[in-house]
Formats: sequence, C-alpha cells, structure tokens
Amino acid sequence: MAAARRRYALRVASDERIRRALLAGLTVVALAVGAGWWRAAAPTLGPTAPDPTPSADASLQPGIRVVDPRTGQVLPGPEADPGEAVVIHQEPGDPTVSVVSDVLWHDGSHLRPGDLVERQISASPGQRYLLTVGCAGAGAGALTVRWSGTDEDDQGLEVACGTRVDHPLTAGGGPLLVRFTATGSAVDLDARLAWQS
Repeated sequence: MAAARRRYALRVASDERIRRALLAGLTVVALAVGAGWWRAAAPTLGPTAPDPTPSADASLQPGIRVVDPRTGQVLPGPEADPGEAVVIHQEPGDPTVSVVSDVLWHDGSHLRPGDLVERQISASPGQRYLLTVGCAGAGAGALTVRWSGTDEDDQGLEVACGTRVDHPLTAGGGPLLVRFTATGSAVDLDARLAWQS
C-alpha cells in the first residue's frame, strides 16, 4: 500500500513537472510571437522634411496668404490646404499686411437646418485670430456664425453659401467659442481659425 502511494505521488509530481514545462514553453512562444508582431507593426521612422520658408516668389506658391489687418480680408491668391500651416510672404517695409502663421482648426462638417457645430480654443486676452467661413449647398443654404470670448461678442455673421467671409477676432481672455448653425437648407461647412499677428 505504501509503495502504491509512493508510485502515485511520483506520477503526480512527474505530471506536475510536465505541465509546468509545457506552460513555460507556451509562455516563451507567446512572448516571441508578440515581440515579432510588435516589431512588424511599429512605424518606420525616417528623415523629416524641413519647414517651408518663403522665397522671393512666395506670392506664387500654394499656401501663401496676405491679410489686410484693417479689414481682415485675405487678398487673392492660391488656395491653402486647410490641414497645413499657412505661410505668408510680406514684402520688406510693407506696413499694410500681417502674417497668418498657422491654422488652429478647420471644420468641414455637413450641417442640416438647425444643426449646431461648436469649436473652442483657449485664448489669451488680446490675442488676434482670423476666422474664415464659407459653405457650399443647394438652394438657399446659409450659415449663422456666433462667437463668445472676444471683445465683440454681440456681433455675428450671416454667410450665404457660395461666398467666403474673413473676419478678425480679438480674444477677451478665457475660451474662445465659435458656433455654426445651418439655415435654409443643408450645407457643407468650410471654416477655419488661424493665428493673426
């Protein structure tokens, strides 16, 4: 009887060692497969392109904008990619233009009548921005634009589709909130807020 118990205990111990060895082997295999997947899924890093700098013919390059600080109007020029920084060439000694350094946000939402889209940033008092608003839509589509957190919170814009409005904003401190509402019919919003110096 004692011999049978001893054989049984040895068999259980042997089975336990085999289970532990199998579990350790599976763990090593799982770690190796995970490490291989991790390396294969990692993005490849390469050299980055240098920042664009304006040249002597900068007024002909895409993404160039000149802004009249008195009216906030963007003077005619090629269209900029809304997701990229905007670089503007300023002629030496020309006091009538200012430079828009980059786009803080761009919104291309589709709005049905009554829909509301809000965009917000944190702003320091006195910081100047340029709000550019346009829309596309069939029929009598239009946008109502309102904002808060500026020196002119009582004002707003009505923008008919097919037109583009550039409006300077000066932050009053705290969050700067811009609201867009579609009126008339469904519209595709095209709005961006950029730094203005």
